[in-house]
Amino acid sequence: MENLIADNVGNPVVLVVLLFLATFVLEEAAILIAAGLAASGELPAGLALAAIASGIIVSDWCLYGIGVMAVRNRRIARWVSPARIDLGRSLLQRNTLVAGLIARIIPWLLFPIFVASGFLGVGFVRFALINAAIALIYVLALFYGAFGLSSVLIDWIGNWAWLFGAGVLLVMLWGGRAVARRYLVGNAPPDA
Repeated sequence: MENLIADNVGNPVVLVVLLFLATFVLEEAAILIAAGLAASGELPAGLALAAIASGIIVSDWCLYGIGVMAVRNRRIARWVSPARIDLGRSLLQRNTLVAGLIARIIPWLLFPIFVASGFLGVGFVRFALINAAIALIYVLALFYGAFGLSSVLIDWIGNWAWLFGAGVLLVMLWGGRAVARRYLVGNAPPDA
């Protein structure tokens, strides 16, 4: 991804498309890259922000759609009893906002929560509106935080700011994995 972006610096249309698609792979990385491009002047901040926000919202809708398609598959639908589906639907309907917030705060829960929303039949309009609002606030906060940091770093260390940004991204990914291993795996052996 970084090579594609580096090869297309100066071509805002391609950069916007790449940023939009990058959100389907790793949202946080796409936001950091967009902020770096905006801070370095390679892409207007509003355009970078629009690409990231729209990509995140559309990717959320796609995850919901995966859940909708999965429930239509008889093999998959048989794995979950109708009573469990009704219970899950009731919980997600009442707590769509809380589920959306948890999915954004703990990124590895985004996929299962959003797919479950589609699988359990949470209303799409409700899901889409709540998660779009959460995503926009999340994107704005992370983008402008990273934008400010990138601007300071570019002024301070010049082109080395990109290397620093890549390091921060790696630390975030490693930290998320370490937290997940420690708190979500439970009593599994350390090498699991």
